[in-house]
Amino acid sequence: LQDLGYLQPEDDDLEITEPGQRLAKIYGERDLLIAQCVNQGTWKDLDAASLAAMAAALVYENRRDDGDYEPKLPKGPFREVLERTELIQAELVELQTKYSLAPETELDLGLSWPIYRWATGARLDDVLEVSGLLAGDFIRWSKQIIDLLDQLAQGADAELAETAYNATDLVKRGIVAYSYYI
Repeated sequence: LQDLGYLQPEDDDLEITEPGQRLAKIYGERDLLIAQCVNQGTWKDLDAASLAAMAAALVYENRRDDGDYEPKLPKGPFREVLERTELIQAELVELQTKYSLAPETELDLGLSWPIYRWATGARLDDVLEVSGLLAGDFIRWSKQIIDLLDQLAQGADAELAETAYNATDLVKRGIVAYSYYI
């Protein structure tokens, strides 16, 4: 955390820096990757639906082996932003290896396109067909994506926070929104 500027030496102790305060508001398996991307402005060019797709890549873990399957991805700046995110992740893996920490797994893009489609207004049955998920699994993953987007809405700079807030609204609709009330 010192190497990345989240902590700095202060007398005989460590002090939490401003980026460290931001990191403290993010929780999850990829908290450090998310904080690095937020701090570096990696996702500033994404629209709300694309940010939802990125959030899907950050939380989703496919339970089956799809082999060399190449998932479809959103058009526009998403691919470039994904590449920058993966470069940051590679830098973190180097640090994790340096300090003998377990490296995090690669991003799983299997739900990015279905969530993008959902966030852009696709019907549930179309999204379920594209994702290969059952409705309950889709809802569960959507709630995790919403949770991450809420964290970004609370802890990121104003522009990204607004995009995250809008992305939350796009994902939290239909059966996903209904699931919060049952």
